[in-house]
Amino acid sequence: MALIGDIRKRSGLLTIIIGVALALFVLGDFLSNRSPRGGRGNNIIAEINGEKILATDFNQRVEDNMEAQKLNTGKENLTSDEQFQIRQQTWDQVVNETLLMEEVSKLGISVTTEELDDQIRGKNPHSYIVQSFRDPKTGQFDPASVVNFLQNLDKVDPQMKDRYLMIEKAIKEDRLNTKYRNLIGKAFYVPKAFAKRDYEARNTRMKVRYYGASYTTIADSLVKVTDADFEKFYNENKHKYQQEASRDIEYVTYDVLPSADDRDKINREVQGLYTEFTSAENAVAFVNSTSDERYDSTWKKKGSLPYQIDSLMFNSSIGTAFGPYIENNTFQMARLIDVQTRPDSLKASHILISYKETNVNPDTKLTKEQAKAKADSVYKLVKTNGAKFDELAGTINDDQTAAKTKGDLNWFADGSMVPAFNSAVLNGKIGDVTLVETQFGFHIIKITGKTAPIKKVRVAMVKRLIEPSSKTMQDVYTQASQFASEAKNMEGFTKLIEQKKLTKRLAERISADQNSLPGLPQARQIVIWSFNKETEKGSISPVFDLEGRYMIAVLKDIREKGTPTLEQLKEYIEPMVKREKKAETLIASISKTIKTMADLEKGYALLGMKADTNEVTFANSNLPGYGKEDDVIGVMFTMKQGQMSKPVKGNQAVFIIVADQITPAPPKDDLTPEKRMLINAFATRAQREPAEALKRKAEIEDNRLLFY
Repeated sequence: MALIGDIRKRSGLLTIIIGVALALFVLGDFLSNRSPRGGRGNNIIAEINGEKILATDFNQRVEDNMEAQKLNTGKENLTSDEQFQIRQQTWDQVVNETLLMEEVSKLGISVTTEELDDQIRGKNPHSYIVQSFRDPKTGQFDPASVVNFLQNLDKVDPQMKDRYLMIEKAIKEDRLNTKYRNLIGKAFYVPKAFAKRDYEARNTRMKVRYYGASYTTIADSLVKVTDADFEKFYNENKHKYQQEASRDIEYVTYDVLPSADDRDKINREVQGLYTEFTSAENAVAFVNSTSDERYDSTWKKKGSLPYQIDSLMFNSSIGTAFGPYIENNTFQMARLIDVQTRPDSLKASHILISYKETNVNPDTKLTKEQAKAKADSVYKLVKTNGAKFDELAGTINDDQTAAKTKGDLNWFADGSMVPAFNSAVLNGKIGDVTLVETQFGFHIIKITGKTAPIKKVRVAMVKRLIEPSSKTMQDVYTQASQFASEAKNMEGFTKLIEQKKLTKRLAERISADQNSLPGLPQARQIVIWSFNKETEKGSISPVFDLEGRYMIAVLKDIREKGTPTLEQLKEYIEPMVKREKKAETLIASISKTIKTMADLEKGYALLGMKADTNEVTFANSNLPGYGKEDDVIGVMFTMKQGQMSKPVKGNQAVFIIVADQITPAPPKDDLTPEKRMLINAFATRAQREPAEALKRKAEIEDNRLLFY
């Protein structure tokens, strides 16, 4: 809907600023706020290539991004998960821009004043400018408004000036970013020899026969591997298994649920409330003073109330009460407040005249009194000359969204507008023009439609959640504390779970930047505990209070960043170690049976090998019938026509290969398309990968766990 539904979504400039603020790879002026080297140690949240990042500066930036997110979404408050996500996004910003600023500084990359001016007032302005300076009537970019705005920059509202300066800063940052990426992309050169090699790899074709002895022909249970086998595979392949720091925990939870005594007590209280509720002179005030939820004044149509009371409320006299009944673990009671015949939907157009204090239109200089006088003047004009309404609604309307439709708000549900506006449309007749005041300013409203009236009711609802008492919470906490004190270590933890018949849960590979665990949406404190340097493997946690349950954990495993230990990898690599042993067995068997081409036809059948014939190119990575087999395809293209290979170890099988026919790539002098393809592929990577490449190279000390 238009402005009335959510006025804060109407600032074009602000929307752009918010988008910029949450971008993952902007440069920013964060460097200007950093502490000097050797700053206060207890305020250092990170160190990036020797550059210390102050927690106070970082937290301020987080707050700025949170405020931007609130404005962008129209929310008054953000959830815990949303706040955590913004902290993560801010961290990415800080890391990326710190590393990038270091690079552009080394390279001498800059944005001149003339260049920045061209991005703002030139023939092809930056997209941030285009999106921010659109004509509200046409939606088209208006270059003249940019010039006019800049000429009066010192006279505009300070808040609007700050917003513009943020956009200007973001444009400069974006230009630096673009220059750096383009520098990388343009630095790539493809020699003719490389282009030729790529062309031949894609176009040289080989017709081959390959005979595969699948590893599945040997049961895993028949393969015996030793510690030496694991050690050998680990030493040869550990570089492939680099890891980020993570933790494994096992845990139990104690749910805090209302006891039978709690339910009895709440039931007695609710029965007493019901007696008061049915006789209360002011049912609305009673709801607001006793219910867990405030009074809902919405008019309800048939079928929109809970099934327990829907029919009763629509077939009873005002004052009828019902309850208490239980739904969703909540005692509920209802009382019929009013019955009316009302339209379900309304339609209207409006012209909004706002003033400075409403913060609807940042450009307005009107006081409330001046806005009222202007609204009165417009109201009188459109009352006497109805044709003027559409014209004025599209030109002087402070609701910029409605202005695009000449003030038309289309159909809206009864009760969905602010009360004064809704009442004016409801109580007027189609064709009427009226003037009302709301928190957004003064509205000149033209009523344009109503659906047929239907019966609606207002119902007062008292709701009381069935909650555990303080005593119950303390009793459960005592049980959890006793478990934590008795467990002492991992062995004791497991033994106690069995004795008490509790359910043990497992959370594996927890990362330091997680905010939740499976089934535990707010578990940040557990993550912090598991990564604490003083928490050793086998440590038992304190009792964590997780909003309705208590949790105790044991630290099962610690994985540090870098190369995992053999013990950590052993279970994971066991199938590959067994595959190596199977390969040795199959190679020995094949080598003994098939020594020459003459042995092949009879030998492969005796060994139960699968025969395939296909045409492949060196650029292939998949071998038909087997999947990814790069090494096998590589061996194929080292062979001569008519040659048979020795047994070749692959990912899925051991192969014997026969190169039946090799068709070289047709001669080609002009390799421009191949060069262009390789250059474009690199340029695409240059746009996507620099940030991660800089991170991998950087020395980053992340102390966020010490702060939150």
